[in-house]
Order: sequence, then structure tokens, then C-alpha cells
Amino acid sequence: MEWQLLSNEQMKHYCNKILMPEGATAILLEIGDLLEQDEKLLHIHKQFYTSYIESGYWTTVWEPLKIDPYAEEVLGNHASLLYLHAALQRLPLTEKRYKELGLSEDFFVETVRDISTWVQNAYNLVGYYAIRNFSWIWRHLEARMFRIGSIQYLTIPFSGDVKGFYHAENKTLMLLCREGIELRASGDMQGVCKKEKTEDGFVTTYEETDDYYIGYPVTPEGKGMPSPVKLSRLEWEKVLDKDDVVFDIHIPRDAAFDMDSVKESYKQAKQFFAKHFPEVKPKGMYCHTWLFTPQLRDMLPPTSNIVKFQEQFYLYPTAGSISFLWNFVFNEMLDVKDAKPDTSLRRKVLEYVEQEKEIFDMRGIFLDLCGEFGEVSYDTLKL
Repeated sequence: MEWQLLSNEQMKHYCNKILMPEGATAILLEIGDLLEQDEKLLHIHKQFYTSYIESGYWTTVWEPLKIDPYAEEVLGNHASLLYLHAALQRLPLTEKRYKELGLSEDFFVETVRDISTWVQNAYNLVGYYAIRNFSWIWRHLEARMFRIGSIQYLTIPFSGDVKGFYHAENKTLMLLCREGIELRASGDMQGVCKKEKTEDGFVTTYEETDDYYIGYPVTPEGKGMPSPVKLSRLEWEKVLDKDDVVFDIHIPRDAAFDMDSVKESYKQAKQFFAKHFPEVKPKGMYCHTWLFTPQLRDMLPPTSNIVKFQEQFYLYPTAGSISFLWNFVFNEMLDVKDAKPDTSLRRKVLEYVEQEKEIFDMRGIFLDLCGEFGEVSYDTLKL
């Protein structure tokens, strides 16, 4: 298909539709004018679109946006919006895909406006409009991720860093680490908090025989245990393995976050994907979020929605750091010395920092076979 640039009229139409901030819309329209006048800028724009976006490459990577020096010279702080302008060329195709799926315009707007939220968030952080997480937005524009209620969903193959086993009689789930994961003696992943490897750690092994699954178990709180276990194939069924399909879920910044809204969202999501993508059979939910910072269980009361949400997932070792939590509880541009303890959570986080205690995020999995989301307990697991 021959490449054709959206007109400024079309760009303004879509920016208004997805609730792009007015200031950012004005800059995107100025970029549209520049593209008609500056052949070098147009070449950068077109080359990026064809090689990075149209080729599908952007769906395969998570990497910083590489801004051409000439684009920076012409556009200054707004240079990243040249690349956003290129990405937004996908909007007619995104809209077409939504119509093919029989989805409403409101549904389209509810999902795609997340891009505008991130542009506004950049302005709030640095004082000018930008797209600071470009690698995130292909999910919206390729119609791969959908916002359903308070949660965003897309389906992915599971990484396989852990394997899941279910004991039907005891209704117990257990995760075993894959081969070759480096853990501290404490059970945390080597490299958490960007620290050097400890010398007292161990490396996991995994083996399957005719009779057993043999590997290093993980507690539901995400700690790897230092000794392997043998799970009898007669009692335990492997229910999660590498490349099994799961929902990859994300909580938008503007979402109302409480357990009732999450439960309702997940119920609707399963119905939505069963209707529109019946060939896809997700086994449950995967999530990597600051909400899975295990130290939050010490900082917040058990009645907290964050704690309740975390407890529904079986966590597993991750080389996380404080950065994920810090970006949401405070913001990524704020130094510790300038952070104010003006909420109970911020006060607790700063106390941890002052005491040089570790804070790090984890990944977690929820499997439908364990029960209804919101009602699952892993208390039956004894390690």
C-alpha cells in the first residue's frame, strides 16, 4: 500500500477523538505543516514509519526512542512528537479493525485515549509535551490491547520463567522455577535493586522424569526455596508452561482501583475475548506492576485494595528495583531529598529508603483453575 500522510484535518479529527491535550494537538498540527515544507524532516518521518512501524518491528521490542539529531534541531523538546505523529498514522487502520470486530467508537476512544494520558503525563513531569514511553503505544494502535472497565488486556505467550502445577485433590497451586535462575539465599532474584550478585546464592535446576517433576519451588509471596522438591505426576498436573497463553494486564493511571471494579473488569474481559477472539484460550492473568512490590504488605493494612489485589496473584522472583514503585507513588523526576511524606504510603516508602531497606517489584500469575478472582487463597500451600 502506498504511503500517504494524514492531512492536518484528519490529524486534528483523531486528536480530538482520542482526547489529546490541546497543546499537544497544536504541536502535532505544526509538525504536519513542517512535513509539507521540509523534505529532510519528511524523509525521517516516512523512513521511521515504514521501517519501524509498518514493518511490525515496533511490536517486537521495548527500547528507548532514538531521535534523529536533525529532528531535535528543528523541534527541540517536542522532537518525540514527530515520532508520535508517525505512529498516529495508524489510527485509520486501528479504527477499521475496531469496526471489523463490531466494537463501538466509545470502546475505541476508551482504549486509545491512554496515549493522550501519557502525553499529558509527560507535560506534568517535564513541562513540555512529549511521548516518553513510545514502545508502549503499539499495543493500542495495532488493536492488540483493549481497555475493559478499569483494566487493559492483551494476550501473550507466557515467558516460562516458572512452571505451574496443580494438585486437584488439595486444590493447591505450586510454581517451580525453570532451569538456570540465579537466586540469593533469601530466595530473591540476584540483581534486585540493581545490586551485585551475592556469594551465598544458588542456581535453580529443573527436571522431568517419567514419575516426577523436580525443581525449586516458589512461595506465593515470590521467594524461591533453596531445596528442590519432587512432585508426583500421579498427584500433580502441569498447568502452566512456556508459551501458554495468558492475559497480560495493565492498570491505567486514571483507573478507579478497587477489587470490585477489577473483578467486574476481568469477568467482562473473559466474555469479550471469548466472543471476539474465540481461538485464544488464556489460562489466566500475568502482571508485572509496582503493585507487586512485596514490601507493600508491610507498609499497608491487609484491608488495602493494593494488598488484596497482590494476594490474588502468585508472585515469583524478579530482578526488580524501587524505580517502578517510585515512579507511581512519587514520580520518576523527583529526587529522594525532595520527596515529601504527605501520605501514609509515601511516609512508609521514605522510611524504608532512610533505613536502606530493599524495595523491589515482582511479577505474578493468576490461573483461573484456582477459582474466582478475588476469592483465591494460597494458604493451603506448605513449603
